[in-house]
This record gives sequence, structure tokens and C-alpha cells, in this order.
Amino acid sequence: MLNWQQSCGLDQSHLVPVTDALGKQFLVHQNIVGDLTRLFSKAEKDGILISIVSAYRSFEHQLSIWNDKWQGHRPVFSRHGRPLAVSKMSDIEKYKAICLWSALPGMSRHHWGTDLDIFNASAINDGYKVELQPEEFYRGGPCESLNTWLHDNLEEFGFFRPYQQYQQGVAEEPWHISHKITAQQILDSFDYDACRQHLEKSDIKSAGFIGNQIEHYKDKYFRNIYKSTS
Repeated sequence: MLNWQQSCGLDQSHLVPVTDALGKQFLVHQNIVGDLTRLFSKAEKDGILISIVSAYRSFEHQLSIWNDKWQGHRPVFSRHGRPLAVSKMSDIEKYKAICLWSALPGMSRHHWGTDLDIFNASAINDGYKVELQPEEFYRGGPCESLNTWLHDNLEEFGFFRPYQQYQQGVAEEPWHISHKITAQQILDSFDYDACRQHLEKSDIKSAGFIGNQIEHYKDKYFRNIYKSTS
């Protein structure tokens, strides 16, 4: 269980470094290191090299992503990858469009260090530019074999894919893995009031409007995750 500052990406004291197959270092929750190491080792034995695209992200990092998208400085896409013109949208339309692919700062699972975006390291070594689109994980994509391996092995090591399928909230993200027990403990103890207060005092654009969306975000995106039937 984390305190609210840790849960909201403001305190890194629960994190430790890990190194992926490309030799890059990332921060993750200290409780997942053993399972993550075993996951990577088993994948490598099976001929799958896993690179980490993103692990822990701070509140400020997530805030920068959100504000850039809100202001049109970063592209915003539909669920099917079509570029959207946020300048022509109302606040509520813009909020919903951004939430498809990007979490509200303070309420990103990447703040916890339990969740990672992963990719086929061999493809990256060959010069492939990662886009993190579902098509990359399906037939003919550079992560087709990784996707199949994750389907067959992920739960054995205590991980699952919270956005394995679209459930009218966050778009489908086959690259996003999460340590099930640790992440659920954090989700169950999350302090929504403390998060809202910090968010409204931050430099987030349209702070008042965003603060009023917390309950909607909680139900539609934050807690709306895929539940394995196995």
C-alpha cells in the first residue's frame, strides 16, 4: 500500500531501478522486481527479448503530457488511430478524447511503478520506431510473437493486461502490463480527495473543469479495467 503522494507520482521512495534487454534503466515498484525479473528471464529463454518503453512516470511528467495534448502541442488520436482536431472540441469532448490514451496526472497507473509499457527489443534494435498502436501486436506486426507469448505466460508471473480490450474507457493497449496484486492494493486504497486537491492546485489546464471530472474519470477510466476470467 502506498501513501497518497506515492500513488499520485509525487514520491519515488517505493521505487527501485531495473534494466531491460536493451540495457536501459527504469524505475519500478520494489515489490514487483522478483516477478518482473523472472518474467524477463523466461521470455528470453523462449527467444523473446523484452524492452521497456515506459515504466514509472512522475506527476509532472504526466502533467506535461496532458497539458501538451490539451493545448494541441501533442497529437491526440481516436481509438482507431485517427488524428483529432482538439482546437475544435469543447472541454468535455477534449477531455474524453485525451483520456482514451493518456491518464489524468495523479491518476496514472504508471505513477505506481507496477505498470509498464513493453515492446519487442529485437524490433527496436533493428531501427523500428515504436508507435504503441494495437496493430503492432497483431498479425504481421513487430510484436506479434511477444503478444502471443504474453497471452500464454503473463499470469504465471503475477502480471495481467488491464487494457487488454476496449471497455468504453481507455483504448486497447496490448503493450501495457501490470503487476496484479500490487496494483490492486494501490487501487483499493487510493485517496481520491487528496488527488483532486493536488490536481486542482497544479498547473493543469482548465483545473476547475478537470477537478469536476474526477468521479467520472474514476468510474469510466481509472477503475474500468479488464478482469481476467481465468
